[in-house]
Amino acid sequence: MAIWIVTIGSSDVQLDSDKISKKKGRREKQRSDKMWTNWYKDEILGEFHNIKFELKQIDNHVTQPYRIEPRVLGTVYQYHSPQIQEQIWSYLNFPLLDTFVNRLKAETDQLDQIIVLLTDQSQIFSDYQTQHQITCPYWQDTHPLQPILARYFQGEDKFPKTPCEWIYLAPNSNDPGLDEWDYVLDLVRKELDSLPFTANPNPATSQTVYVSHQASTPAISSAVQFMSLARFGKRVQFLVSNEYHLERPANIISNSQYLRGIQVQQAKGLIQSGTPGAALHLLELAELKGSLEASVVAELEKLVDFFNLNRSLADKSSEFDLKAATARIVDGIALIERLFEQENYLPGIALLAAAQETFLRCAIMTEIQGRSVSLSINGTQQRFPAEDLIQWLRRGLQFVSTDDLKHYWSVSGSSKEEVNKTIKTLKLETLKQLQFPIDDNRFKRQPNQIGKNEFMLKWLCHLRSDFQPWKVLHWSCIQKNEAGEHDDDIRNQLMHNLQGMKPEDVVKYLLGNQERDISVIQAYQTEVKPQFMAAIRLCGLPFTEPKLTERLQGVADAMRIKLS
Repeated sequence: MAIWIVTIGSSDVQLDSDKISKKKGRREKQRSDKMWTNWYKDEILGEFHNIKFELKQIDNHVTQPYRIEPRVLGTVYQYHSPQIQEQIWSYLNFPLLDTFVNRLKAETDQLDQIIVLLTDQSQIFSDYQTQHQITCPYWQDTHPLQPILARYFQGEDKFPKTPCEWIYLAPNSNDPGLDEWDYVLDLVRKELDSLPFTANPNPATSQTVYVSHQASTPAISSAVQFMSLARFGKRVQFLVSNEYHLERPANIISNSQYLRGIQVQQAKGLIQSGTPGAALHLLELAELKGSLEASVVAELEKLVDFFNLNRSLADKSSEFDLKAATARIVDGIALIERLFEQENYLPGIALLAAAQETFLRCAIMTEIQGRSVSLSINGTQQRFPAEDLIQWLRRGLQFVSTDDLKHYWSVSGSSKEEVNKTIKTLKLETLKQLQFPIDDNRFKRQPNQIGKNEFMLKWLCHLRSDFQPWKVLHWSCIQKNEAGEHDDDIRNQLMHNLQGMKPEDVVKYLLGNQERDISVIQAYQTEVKPQFMAAIRLCGLPFTEPKLTERLQGVADAMRIKLS
């Protein structure tokens, strides 16, 4: 004894192919497409807004059955007299359902209950203009097929003594559609929970629950999988068939094997949505890593590392290499966009701040490469390569150590103070020749802080007169007034005070402390990302266009359970 839960799709009820009609001894004018013109009469056209729905074949081949939108077929069937209904019935076939029934009858003599899920979107697509479109999902609704399906399931060669329960998935006018996954999951849960099961749904019983979910929308199929497992647990057996080879018997897949497949599909969805860390965590919880190819798991772990903010812009093995650093910046720009799309504002702003600071260092080091300075050392003019004097170290851009400068410049003096004064003078002359803003009043009070963002931005603008900082770069680098603008610095609030933020606050920050009625992602895509990428190109920083989406999709596509 068992229960069968089955979804119905738009092509589950078909009409005889030309080959089958010929085999049944029908004449040319009795083919399905010819008979349809008799059934689809002028007086019924009003039911379909005068749309002339016609039968269709795949590839227009004589061996292919005819298909028609299910709402149209069901309505036409119900419109006619019992005599014409009998005529229509003689043309109908149910290839997928036949495959399921044959396998079920081989498994059990009788079912306790058949639960059939049908769709009705008439409330969502209720206006005439929408329904008048032949491609409207309204016409794909399966609930008008109920009389046809009831007759099918109660056939003498099917399950004539088994009661059918009909679940109508019918969203209200203000509800999301049947392609919205979260909504459909909740809708299916409510419908299953409210259903009066003929048999005891207690997991302690030995009753099997067969589930056929292949038909209908992907959202409904997924929801039926999850909710049947949630409601019936280990008693679930999935009854599936190859829709392209219906001559083959249907297969029964155990819930454990199926659940693993569902979890892998979940992991794929998480990867595609840009949350590979959640995908890896799911695989670890389900103990599925060992069931996947090692190379795929390794690539997923690399993705997780990439999405980790510290690794994204601080690969210790090449942290100060210009090409590698620029690649991290560009990857970071793509990752920031993904974070903002997911409304992960805090990590997005943190990564943007790191990316901008790394850009300033890369751009300046690129500009001073190949330059030299002429310094008077012990009365003699000597030239020194700039990259031998200015380095990019963990604390940022700075001069090499005083001991190294003392040795490099051959500085001597009668006292330590005299040596340090000479080195300070040579440093300032070096910076002056490298176009650093040494006359800046704030720098004069902090002469050793050449790596501060506000000084680096001014320095880059001096080095490249054609460089124009974008709004958030300028806003994040300028020195705020302690009594005024500093309080509006969103990054300061987030990074130092760990205060929360609203989307409008993030927009204001991205626009350089300006307000505008746009979304965060719009602000980033119009006022930050294009200007940032243009600046990278302007400064000649070497990089390859990021392919984050393709990389995510590639890992998702490669993820499948190994064959045993």
